[in-house]
Amino acid sequence: LLCSIHTFGKAAGCHGAVVAGSSTLISYLVNYARPFVYSTALPPHSLISIRQAYESMMGPVGERRRRVVFRWVRLFREEISDGIAALKEEFPGMDFELLPSPSPIQAVVVPGNERCISVCQYLRNVGKFDVYPIRTPTVAKGKERIRIILHSHNEEKDIH
Repeated sequence: LLCSIHTFGKAAGCHGAVVAGSSTLISYLVNYARPFVYSTALPPHSLISIRQAYESMMGPVGERRRRVVFRWVRLFREEISDGIAALKEEFPGMDFELLPSPSPIQAVVVPGNERCISVCQYLRNVGKFDVYPIRTPTVAKGKERIRIILHSHNEEKDIH
């Protein structure tokens, strides 16, 4: 493995990235990629934010939040069949498919951009769910989907 790149967005809620590699690689980057290295260097406050984010994620707070969110993932996946049945009644003739995912990001395939948008609007307006359509060309035609994100701050009533 030549190197690995670690980003600090998304889970850490920060910005920036690092390249980890052998001392030979790092020496090469320092000597031949100086404009890139120094033009993208993070300011001290960003480094402090990254450190604090990782301390939180890897400490007891992060562990508690992971336990909670994965409990919501299990509950969501156990109960989604009732929600899909209700959607089939509201939108006769439409197909809905829950994609396999162990993560807090879940997806239900609703083929067709317009169909996917209309189901999302229905869920936002009637169900008060904060869901988003992922449409073609972002995903393959016929694989448009509703993106559902579960959070540790959700409550059980949010999932039922």
